Amino acid sequence: GGAAGQRVLKVGQDKIDRLMDLIGEMVVAKNALPYLAQRAEDVFKQRELAREIKTQYSVINRIAEDMQHAIMQVRMLPVGTIFQRFGRLVRDISKKLGKDVALVIEGEDTEADKNVIESLADPLIHILRNSLDHGIELPAERLAKGKPEHGTITLSASHQGGSIVIEVRDDGKGLSREKLLKKAREKGIDAPDSMTDQEVWSLIFAAGFSTAEVVTDVSGRGVGMDVVKKNILGLGGTVEIDS
Repeated sequence: GGAAGQRVLKVGQDKIDRLMDLIGEMVVAKNALPYLAQRAEDVFKQRELAREIKTQYSVINRIAEDMQHAIMQVRMLPVGTIFQRFGRLVRDISKKLGKDVALVIEGEDTEADKNVIESLADPLIHILRNSLDHGIELPAERLAKGKPEHGTITLSASHQGGSIVIEVRDDGKGLSREKLLKKAREKGIDAPDSMTDQEVWSLIFAAGFSTAEVVTDVSGRGVGMDVVKKNILGLGGTVEIDS
């Protein structure tokens, strides 16, 4: 797709990695030029030549930086490439759970490094499953609360500063402070009443922690949120939870 007349070329990851390596070597090589300029001046007393080398260096320096940036751009993909996969997942799982859930996607054109995007697929699946299983109530329960019977999960991406921010929101029942504290204490985790809400919410990232009353094949096996956290920290990211 893309702009009219824009042609798309599929390139293997290894070729792009090779370009990254080459530009790395070029950066090292160009950094020898200021030293040569210094020698021309100090050892050979060629001030004029030294100045020319420095001028040439600044040109090469600018080109190398532009090339590095251009290669980074080649590695960028819109997050929509993985977001698209989740529509079906949400449909299938909500059907299995007897729930009526729509997935709304926002900011799918937001771009990020290909490796980052591909590494986000698994954590996002865990988070979506969590929303479907624990967050969104059954239709009858929703109606009793005066909510529409169909639940909504919103998956959005945006750039903030130099980072990409991906948010998963659901209009389900939220987290229960009492339940989480009770569960943590059963697990032998130190959880005083003085904990802030934010600290209580982050208990769900503890290893082997599951608040599911019933272990289903969808979630509640105690794998999940701790793995999500580990994966995202491994990418150099952070993960936050709010209710």
